[in-house]
Amino acid sequence: MRKRILLILMFFILCIPKNIFATFEDLNINAKYYGVYMSNNLDALYESNSDQKVPIASITKIMTAIVCIDNIQDLSQTVKVNLAEVQKYYNDEYSVAGLRDSQEISYYDLIATMLIPSGADSAACIAINVFGDYSKFIEAMNEKAKEIGMNSTSFANPIGADDPNNYSTVYDVALMMKYALDNDIIKDLMSRYKYTIKGGSITVHNALFVLANLYGLDVSKIAGGKTGMTGDAGYCLATYSNNEENPLICIVLGCDIISGRLPHIEDSQNLYNYVDENYVLKNIIQKGEKIIALPTYHSTKSSIQVSASNNIGIYMNKDENIEEDKITIEYSGIDILSSDNKKGDIVGKAHISYKDKYIGCVDIVLEEDVPFSILSWSKDNLQYVLIIEISLMGIIIIIYRKYRSNVNKKKLGYFKI
Repeated sequence: MRKRILLILMFFILCIPKNIFATFEDLNINAKYYGVYMSNNLDALYESNSDQKVPIASITKIMTAIVCIDNIQDLSQTVKVNLAEVQKYYNDEYSVAGLRDSQEISYYDLIATMLIPSGADSAACIAINVFGDYSKFIEAMNEKAKEIGMNSTSFANPIGADDPNNYSTVYDVALMMKYALDNDIIKDLMSRYKYTIKGGSITVHNALFVLANLYGLDVSKIAGGKTGMTGDAGYCLATYSNNEENPLICIVLGCDIISGRLPHIEDSQNLYNYVDENYVLKNIIQKGEKIIALPTYHSTKSSIQVSASNNIGIYMNKDENIEEDKITIEYSGIDILSSDNKKGDIVGKAHISYKDKYIGCVDIVLEEDVPFSILSWSKDNLQYVLIIEISLMGIIIIIYRKYRSNVNKKKLGYFKI
């Protein structure tokens, strides 16, 4: 009897579907606007209302960080906090890092205390000091947005305070996030759990991870990100996944503010889970894969193969296979190698497309030294070879004449009376 019961239990366990979320409907997404994108080319795995212009709350501070880093060459440079001036640009409902009046603080510490705990005081302090003109900083934010391609975005302040002219879209925020992830400083700070400024007077904690711990939420798929919440925007969250090779970008905007729940964090983790359960990252190009044979100049080898420095892949349905004949590679870089090129040198980039859709680019590296050939060099430089030969002949003649002269002198010495 016991064996029969065990067999029945095992049957039911094996029959339970492995995918918890069979469809997107099972996710019960609270966000009104959201999208999950591949970071290399922003190809959408799924998106909903991604082109709607909506407030984005403190996600705005990512652009504040970008503009600060673009315009301050030395982030260790310090500014003096004028707290009364700083406080003019936000009210008590916004999160603050706890800057003190007349405090000397570096731009790096301001960026950290803005991104990690979402400090409105740090954001305002950055905007006041970078150009010495708050309005000019806002102009720079909008100019940078256009440069990145955020054509449906407008910034009215560096904080994300509710304003009819402070808005973006899911896709534009993904563009901004992709740009930010190319900056090691921003990427690192968005992943920190806590940070202590130089001197130790302020320690801040990441709002995303602190809230997730407080509410017992699983954020194992999330490497880092930026939270946001205002009355107009609701809960918002821009994150990137913990896949170092090709992280996903997840944007959720317009979540309801629900007592006792954090739907923006729940939505993000559920979306990452859904992708993990239904997609797999497949490499279009493998690290070390030979990309092209480049001709050489003055070498013992006529050509040398160069290789991809990293994997580059796309997320595909688990039952889908890569069609090799649909891969297109366009190389740009050094046309001819010489002995000046050494092993490990980056000689160019390979731009990869799959099924006519651009995937991204990867650095192309040289995996061996280019051996020099004196014979090949001589053939291409006959005039120099001739000059060298004539010079050598001249030197030999001079040496020979001096030698004969010395010999003759010695012979004459025997007949000296």
